[in-house]
Amino acid sequence: MSVELNEAEANLVACYRSIEKVLGEQRDQLAPFAERNAVKALAALWQVMNGLDQEPGQLYELGA
Repeated sequence: MSVELNEAEANLVACYRSIEKVLGEQRDQLAPFAERNAVKALAALWQVMNGLDQEPGQLYELGA
């Protein structure tokens, strides 16, 4: 079942996907403080994704 998102919700989903991609593909290019804060941001946005029924999966492999 597909959930209809408004523009603001879609933008938050895009933020989550963007941070997830950076941590998955370019993590080694981040300074330690940036990496830690990106993981924290991803964990916070995971809550948004879950609330929007986007099935974000688990964050263990990304360190969150």
